Amino acid sequence: MAAGTEKGDSARGTNPGWKIQPNDFKVNYIPGTCPRVTYLLYEIRWGRSTKFWRHWCRNTPTQHTEIACLEHDFKKLNFRPSVRCSITWFLSWSPCGKCCRRIVEFLRAHPSVTLKIKAAWLFRHMDERNRQGLRDLMENGVALYIMNLPDYRYCWRTFVAHQDEEEDDYCPLLRSLWIIFYCQELQRVLWGLPSLLARHAHP
Repeated sequence: MAAGTEKGDSARGTNPGWKIQPNDFKVNYIPGTCPRVTYLLYEIRWGRSTKFWRHWCRNTPTQHTEIACLEHDFKKLNFRPSVRCSITWFLSWSPCGKCCRRIVEFLRAHPSVTLKIKAAWLFRHMDERNRQGLRDLMENGVALYIMNLPDYRYCWRTFVAHQDEEEDDYCPLLRSLWIIFYCQELQRVLWGLPSLLARHAHP
């Protein structure tokens, strides 16, 4: 598992070696491409602190990135039940049904933890197992969103090892159309409605 860490806002920009490469971000996060791997960028905040623990990981040939994150990275942080903990995940793919079940188990075992998931793509969202998994997350208090333009800019500035003179040059219009589509699809998944794509499927 490849990964990197950053402690607190004061460390931002001082240790670019931990961040992901610009092309890895563009290839795997920008809608309109088709990522072959799953990246997970995340930040954790304890209590009312203004500082974050930032980290990223990706899937391996034998383990989905969500499971790797829960079973390896979070265990190292030694959660204290008495301290509230807020976690935000920026995923290139939304969790599959199996990962959703594991996430729910983790949250039930750590009631002081709240989780927000923002995904660039919906993973095989015509599959009812994955659709039910996302609904289970919502029913267990997970806030689910599709990444919007400010999210992309935030991740680019925070998690990507770009040069200062580099610009976010991928097409914002194309990205906006994909965001609108996936936002609509996610809402249909969460409310148990058929996919918009089902209207175009063959009988």
